[in-house]
Amino acid sequence: MFFKSPYISRKILWIFLLFCLQTGTTLAGNPRFQYRYLWVVRNTLTSKAKIDQMLFISQEAGITDILVQVRGRGDALYESLLVPTSPLLKNATFDPLAYVLQEAHRRSIRVHAWVNVYVVWSPNQQTAPLGHLIYEHPEWFDQDYSRQDLPENGRQITGDPDEGYYLSPNHPAVSPYLLSVFRELAARYPIDGLHLDYVRYKGAPYGYNPDALAQYKLNTGKDPRKVVLNFRKMPDNPVYRSEKNKWDDSRRKAVTQLVSSIHDMLQEVRPQCALSVAVKPDLIQAREKFYQEWDVWLAAGYVDWVIPMNYSSNLHEYARVIDVIYDNLPEKYRKRIIMGLALYNQKAPEAGDKIKYTLITRFPGISLFSYNTLQEHPFYLRDLGLNP
Repeated sequence: MFFKSPYISRKILWIFLLFCLQTGTTLAGNPRFQYRYLWVVRNTLTSKAKIDQMLFISQEAGITDILVQVRGRGDALYESLLVPTSPLLKNATFDPLAYVLQEAHRRSIRVHAWVNVYVVWSPNQQTAPLGHLIYEHPEWFDQDYSRQDLPENGRQITGDPDEGYYLSPNHPAVSPYLLSVFRELAARYPIDGLHLDYVRYKGAPYGYNPDALAQYKLNTGKDPRKVVLNFRKMPDNPVYRSEKNKWDDSRRKAVTQLVSSIHDMLQEVRPQCALSVAVKPDLIQAREKFYQEWDVWLAAGYVDWVIPMNYSSNLHEYARVIDVIYDNLPEKYRKRIIMGLALYNQKAPEAGDKIKYTLITRFPGISLFSYNTLQEHPFYLRDLGLNP
């Protein structure tokens, strides 16, 4: 099936031929990776029975690392003095993260605490637990250019229901709060890794929280809304373009500073804990549209692993993203990329093709999203061909 694809880039084809010459490997064999990650969404962490089943299937798949979602929407599936408990947990005495760590480590599977960073509320949620940020600090939420994308008492005003509502990365109080949350988590639990998701802006129209705008204006003397308006009217004007670039850089800097601070905190609290980030897979788009400069994070050593969410079901698009990575990152940084792959939107043989593609492009590992597909479709793992 793999060679029936309408697209294999010339660059990747040469890599494939070299790989086969050096190793004698053919696509008929089972792919081998140093790391096999599996995303585990929070609805699996609500009971010991569900966790036991997940760990059994993980062992069957030869999974080396699991990303367990312990922070979904500004809440906690672990014991915390800072964050309200997730409404998903009906048993107040059950600590999912502690149980996962105990049982996974017994099976020699590494555990990464997966935390959603800036996104903290979804429009389809009915109520938030007491102490949630939606009640405690509504002034911390981000806004778009029109200042319309805001939650109000847990009800939707506007916004993308899939993306939800974000904290403002450039609000002066947000990063200190998040850093304290992650410090508590890393200090209290013997996690093997901390995995950051949604560590970005919701999109280019965002970053217009009133307090954040006031701080930028105080620092620079410029009103970002006027900066953007001037640029839209005259994009070829070098002065307006320069001002717009500085505003964009400030948004990127806000996210990067948080990632850097989390790295420094882990070095102090739990030095052996790996820091990984889930990122938009096209690094150019990530930088320009979401202010997520993950190539800088790799080069600066702020993160141990980057997991591009290369979730297209189309092999052409999957390969294009890898081409962008090859065109922009030296090999020493590509060795720190675990390629993300979706299972939910394609059949097992199609996902298997992408696994083989990832193998021949010499990434050290893959990350499968998510366990839910393996649990809901009993034969998916068998048809995927990813044997231990």
